[in-house]
This record gives sequence, C-alpha cells and structure tokens, in this order.
Amino acid sequence: MYIVTATSDDYAKHLGVMLTSLLENQEETTDIKIFIIHGNISSKNKHKLERVLGRFNLQHNFISVSEKISDFFGNYKTDHLSQETYYKVIIPELLSRGVSKVLYIDCDILVRGDLTNLWNSNISDFFLGAVKEFGIKKKWKELIMPVGTTSYFNAGVLLINLQKWRDHNISTQVIQYTKDNYSNFHCADQDALNAVLYDKWLKLDPKWNYTTGIRKRKNIDDPAIIHFTGHLNKPWDTESPFNQEYLKYLNASQWEQDY
Repeated sequence: MYIVTATSDDYAKHLGVMLTSLLENQEETTDIKIFIIHGNISSKNKHKLERVLGRFNLQHNFISVSEKISDFFGNYKTDHLSQETYYKVIIPELLSRGVSKVLYIDCDILVRGDLTNLWNSNISDFFLGAVKEFGIKKKWKELIMPVGTTSYFNAGVLLINLQKWRDHNISTQVIQYTKDNYSNFHCADQDALNAVLYDKWLKLDPKWNYTTGIRKRKNIDDPAIIHFTGHLNKPWDTESPFNQEYLKYLNASQWEQDY
C-alpha cells in the first residue's frame, strides 16, 4: 500500500497526528510505504515525522519539490489553501513508474479504521476513486464542465491510478487548466481536478472521506476517515467536538517531546 501526503511546516504536526491515527488503526502495516511531499520543511519537523513513522518501522520517503515548482503553485493558492495542496497533481511525475497506484490523504484528517478495503477498490477503468462532495453549488458553468454536471468529488482522499494519469498526461492537463481558469476557482486544485476528470472517477463510499459538508447533511455510523474540510472547526481547535480525539493521537505521536 503506497500512501502519499503533502505538508508544510505549518501542517507538519497535524500530519504527524494523521499518520499516527492511520497506523494505529491499520491491522497490518508491514506492506505500507509512505511518501511525504514538501517544499522545504524544517529538519526538526522532518525528524519528528521520522520518529512517528519509526514507531511502526515503516519504509518512507521525503520528496522535496523544487523552489521553482513551489513558487509556481504559490501563484494559485487561496486564503485557506496553500500551494502544497497542488502537489498531489504531480504525484505521477514524482514517484517511480514502478508505482502504479497510490492513496493520497490530506493532513487535516483522522483515520479511524483499517484502509485495506479502500486500497483494494478496483479503479482499473478509472483515473481515480473519490468521495462525492456535498454542499457544493453547481459548478459546471464556471468550471467549463458539461451542462448539468452535478457530481463533484473532494480531493482530500484520492485513490489514484497513476498509470492512466501518465498515459493520458493528466498532470499536464490539470496544470494547464489551472493556468487558464484560476480566476473561476473556489477550491484550488480540487476544481481543476474535477474539471478535467469530471466523468472519469469512481464514486467511493462516503465513509472513506467523511467531510464536514457530508457531516452537516447525513450521519454515517463509524466512518473510517473523518476529514475536517474548510478553514473552521479543525480538530486542533479547542471548541471542536473532535478535539479530545485529536489530542489522543497527538499524545500517541509523541510530537511534543523534545529530543
């Protein structure tokens, strides 16, 4: 199982919590490999992330993008979404061609269940698997999608078919779309990914990405992944109902311990 994430120094601690929650709830971790994409995180945060992963004796790679790439995506960030959110777009170019499928997971997430069944989802005929986002107004007009398009996925958890992406130059298409249409974006890379792949993705069960938008509309028993979308009510905020759960995994991560 290849798991990819992206972070900055601002989100490194939250990534440590996400990875701790993921690995503590995974029944089998020996076949997991973690890839962490970053611009230039501090050596202190890198060592702390290595300590988190070291508890589980996992293979892991830190992938540093060039300053040129970081600056380029910085042109398209929003008030609450940094350039790191775009790094998922270039995963097929950053990983070796021997890796044909990855599970991408954002940092502002708590994983509560085993992800094996998600990983084993058959996406051979699709470019990715994702969960439909709720609470998104119709975007087909502003994103130049076919009239009446209503399905729009959240990009915080993506099961990506890297082989199909490479074969069809999806990364290039998404980047070009971003250049041409950024003024219409509300959700950064998520808008671009939906515009390019609007009819090429597999709808996954909402339990695999239980976003804030979904939680406001429907209750799901025991979701495997809780995703704190938006810029409010993050689990590290004391008023969040998930604050104690976040603190539990923060403590387990040993993040606050000094060397």
